[in-house]
Amino acid sequence: MKNNLNSKDNRYSLFAFIIHYGKHLTRGHYISIIQRNDKWYECNDNLITELNAFTEDGYIIFDKVDKETMNKNGYLFFYRKISS
Repeated sequence: MKNNLNSKDNRYSLFAFIIHYGKHLTRGHYISIIQRNDKWYECNDNLITELNAFTEDGYIIFDKVDKETMNKNGYLFFYRKISS
């Protein structure tokens, strides 16, 4: 998952995303991964788990969420504008 995005005049940083597990968008299970106070958390129903995360070549890598899951099941990604 790309940690930062750049447009012509702005930079954005990933702070949350939603993953969908299931064959159809109307069925299945959704979890969210969020960043708070420089730590990442998986929110899965009422269970919140801290994730180990690191950045490699501009991409954020999680020990519990593999690249294939994020690329295949990533549903919605939230970025915030970084002050210039």
